[in-house]
Amino acid sequence: MKKTLIFSALLLILQGSLACTSAFGYDSSLLKELFSDIDAWNSMRAANPSKVISLDKANLDDAVLNNADLSNASMARAQLNGANINGANFSNTNLMLAKFKRANLKDANFDGANLSGADFKNSYAIGADFNGANLTGTDFRFANLEGVNLTGTDLENSQFFDANLSRADLRGANLTGSKLFRQAQLNGAMISNNTILPSGKRATSLWASLNGAKYVEEAEKEPVVMQSEPLRADTTPASSTTIHQFESENIAKPVEALQLQDVTAWNTLRKKNPEIKPNLQEENLDDAGLEGADLKEVTMTSSTMNGAKLDHADFSGSDLVNTSWKRASLQEAVFRNANLQGSNFERAFMKNTDLSQANLSGAELYGARLYGAQLNNANLSNTNLYDVDFTNADLRGANLTGAKLIYTIFDNALISAATITPTGEKATPGWASRKGARFVRKE
Repeated sequence: MKKTLIFSALLLILQGSLACTSAFGYDSSLLKELFSDIDAWNSMRAANPSKVISLDKANLDDAVLNNADLSNASMARAQLNGANINGANFSNTNLMLAKFKRANLKDANFDGANLSGADFKNSYAIGADFNGANLTGTDFRFANLEGVNLTGTDLENSQFFDANLSRADLRGANLTGSKLFRQAQLNGAMISNNTILPSGKRATSLWASLNGAKYVEEAEKEPVVMQSEPLRADTTPASSTTIHQFESENIAKPVEALQLQDVTAWNTLRKKNPEIKPNLQEENLDDAGLEGADLKEVTMTSSTMNGAKLDHADFSGSDLVNTSWKRASLQEAVFRNANLQGSNFERAFMKNTDLSQANLSGAELYGARLYGAQLNNANLSNTNLYDVDFTNADLRGANLTGAKLIYTIFDNALISAATITPTGEKATPGWASRKGARFVRKE
């Protein structure tokens, strides 16, 4: 009986608590009022401008809140995935780590809002106003940001993979460390000398031209930087030491121009400036489309190109130590005399790739396909060649000392007396025959 009474009392207390407060601490009556009648809500806000609106962690997924006045509210970590918020007013609202995935935000107002770490993946935000907002670490991947106002915004370490930024206003925006690579569009976007690129450099007319943007010259201002360090939501800040550009006559050329649509312009620029040796170390080029790119004599140490399309790209003489090329397509790519020590080519497709005289010491080649690859005089010492296919490859003079040959295929590959086997001894006709390779006496 006592237990029953205690349970009943606790239930009554809990029910009374839920009548006014959610499990997350916000006033559920506010949420009910917001959902009931937007016009009445807006009238209430207008009549009570000092009323505290606290909706932290509130679940507004799939809500219809078009033109709602949510200005000056606290909505940290709120869930607005799939919500219709056309024309809503979020000015000066705290939306740190809020979720707007697949939300419809057309013409919404985020002027001065704190959106650090917010998630806008796949959102539709045409014409939205983010003027002066804190957008550090924000995720805009696959978002439609056509015509949005991003003037004077701090976009440091934000992500824009496949985002549509056409006609967006990025004058004075701080993009330091952000991931603009493979952005869907910058066509007609407004860029100025006060726009800070991911490299930390100011934008130039050349950068704007190569990315299809419009360039305007303004009175120089200091880049906008938010005072407090924001929380991050599923983002990894870019290294402050990463260099994304090369310079020629004070013109900065960032790595974003290495997009598929800009490879021709990149190659032209390199041809005109052969003395420039681009430094792209620690760059993330995963899934990039850089077929035929001129990347000769570049420094790309510790960069990642996993899943990238790099067929016919030329990396001759480049410093590529500890780079990652997992599942990359490198058909007929050129790595002559390149330094690839410690690099990872796991399951890369490397048909007819030219690796002659390249240094692949300590590299990971598990499952790579090197049909017809040129590996003459290449250093393959201490490499992992588990399940590697060297069918028809040229391994004359290659150094395989210490290499792991497990399920490695050498069908019809060329082996010579100058080829060094994993034991450190020179290859013999018998060794080649056992591997299914062809032994040639002439180099």
